[in-house]
Amino acid sequence: IDNENNGSNSSAAEEIAKQLREKALNLRREATSAEQSLRSATERKKEIENVQADNWIDSLLGLTPSATVANNVPVASTLALRLQANNLLSPSKLMRICERLHERETAMMVGPEGFLSKDTNVIGGGFVLGDYENNSMERKREETDRISGLLDRVLEAVQIIDEERGQSMNELCPKLRMRITDLRQSRDALIRRKIDNLVNSSSANIDKKEKELDNLVRSSFYGESDDDESKSEERKKKERIMKRLIETPTWLPPFIAPFAATSPAEVSVAHWKMIKSDILADSKFTCTSWDATEVAAIYRGRISTRSIANGNESDEDTVADLFDELLAKVQNHPELSTKLQLFIVDDFEWRPPMDMGMSYGPKEDGPPPVIIALAKEAVPEQESERSMTTKSLAVFSTLTALFTTFAYAVSSFALNSSFFNAVVKENDAASLSLCLPLFFGVLAISALHEVAHIVASRKYGVKLGKPVPLPSLQVGSFGNITPLRSFPSSRTALFDIAITGPGVAMLASLAMIILGLRMTMTAQSFTYFPVVPAAVMKSSFLIGSIASIVFPKVMLASLAQPIPIHPLFLVGLAGLVSSSVNLLPIGRLDGGRASMAAYGRRPASLISLLSLLALAFYSFSGVSGVIIFWGALVVLTQQRLAEMPSRNEVTGINGIRVSIYNALLILSLLTLAPFPGGVS
Repeated sequence: IDNENNGSNSSAAEEIAKQLREKALNLRREATSAEQSLRSATERKKEIENVQADNWIDSLLGLTPSATVANNVPVASTLALRLQANNLLSPSKLMRICERLHERETAMMVGPEGFLSKDTNVIGGGFVLGDYENNSMERKREETDRISGLLDRVLEAVQIIDEERGQSMNELCPKLRMRITDLRQSRDALIRRKIDNLVNSSSANIDKKEKELDNLVRSSFYGESDDDESKSEERKKKERIMKRLIETPTWLPPFIAPFAATSPAEVSVAHWKMIKSDILADSKFTCTSWDATEVAAIYRGRISTRSIANGNESDEDTVADLFDELLAKVQNHPELSTKLQLFIVDDFEWRPPMDMGMSYGPKEDGPPPVIIALAKEAVPEQESERSMTTKSLAVFSTLTALFTTFAYAVSSFALNSSFFNAVVKENDAASLSLCLPLFFGVLAISALHEVAHIVASRKYGVKLGKPVPLPSLQVGSFGNITPLRSFPSSRTALFDIAITGPGVAMLASLAMIILGLRMTMTAQSFTYFPVVPAAVMKSSFLIGSIASIVFPKVMLASLAQPIPIHPLFLVGLAGLVSSSVNLLPIGRLDGGRASMAAYGRRPASLISLLSLLALAFYSFSGVSGVIIFWGALVVLTQQRLAEMPSRNEVTGINGIRVSIYNALLILSLLTLAPFPGGVS
């Protein structure tokens, strides 16, 4: 009986257990179904919200059925106008727009590739995922930057509206920035985890790619070679520079990139962040985005003019005051003062915005200023770094210039019969002493040119390299190549350093020419005077004009007529010609530096190119031996290249300095142009 009871109880228990299992399975199915329904409903709601947010973003981008891709992100003022026109100023809408743009940004960085476009065949409307036709790192980086730029400019637009409306929306922009900052920090943490996993799982492939890049860099210098690890320091330095040049970002201006590439030191990300948190914070420069490499960083944003009490202060004055404030902060910073240096330049990536026929807020008539930071050690080439070949060429050029200067002095006396008979017929070498005043006079005018440069450079604390004389077959010396060994603080400093040398030498030369003509007119004897053809007087329009006023009889002589002239005139002639060719607005010449300081880097580059073309045309015409020889020296010595940047490239020079440069440039052109009836 007990066994039968136990058997029946066991069967009942099994039946109950079976029923409970079935009930649990049914509950599980119901829970799974409810979860799927909830997920589907959430996804549908999310899709609807995304479609709505994407439509709002389309309206900000100005997309239409015929224009489905946003090639250019609108400027902040245009976005501010569109936000108002499309009634998107409510906090909830602005928050949703920013969150949606962040989702796009994140999807580009850690998910399938996508881009800003309008495709009605894809759920979500304005964002295409899985664009494998454009699946490349370059495309990914470009579109990520574009989305990030749009997000940052939306925040800028909200800030513009905040400033326009005063207190009505004062808390909105900080909340949006805080929300986006939190989202980006979470996203960055996720990316770091994924990157760590990728690095740990594929370190072998990464090492292989790095090795291939190293081999490519080495082969570009030394050809195909094996993996010899015993490389010299000089070889490592060249490889490091080549890799940096290859990886130069598009935002780094080409006139700064070489100094960044040759920097012997690298800067940590923590120090780059200090610039934004410690230097740019609480300044008139509102940083909206930044980017960095191991040797350079860029900080984009806008300059606030709210602190200007009246309209008497210009935009350039505001930029100058801002930059001086930032430099003072860096100088007083306990860590950054020995680590970094700042530049303010025009945004190299800026392109003129499309004219929408509307304006709102400040109008962008040109590239906005950006802050560029480099390592403190990124400086121009120093004297100690010059190669032995360069030093040897400098010595050779100096000796050649001394020889051609003495030859110029001797040739000036060649038509003097007394000098010719003494030297040629009587072999009286002592007669050559007559040439020494002229020889030392030409050297003195060249030295005066350099002393003026040195005085101006010391005023602004700019280091100059050792001058290298340039020989001339026509006037003995064309002056000197004087390289800059440190960055000028401003375009005004660059202008003053550049213009003082030729300016002072030109004025002194004009005085010598006038005085030489006067002393020739009053001389009682011409026995010890140089004798030159009258063509020399007519080789320059300026000199011919002065001679026509001071010594009119000499201009009536034929071109081949020998004319005795005081040595001071020929010293002034040599100084005037050398100053004039140096004032031409070409590259690293004094005139090129002054042109860049006066008109800005981009206009000066165009002026330099046109001047080089004119120089080439004038040289090939064979009209002027001076221009032919000078043009060859400009090309061979690389003086046609653009000058290094000033620390403040945005603030120009005042009108008085521009007028001085224009006046000196006109004098130089009149000097190089022939007098009517003469030959240049």
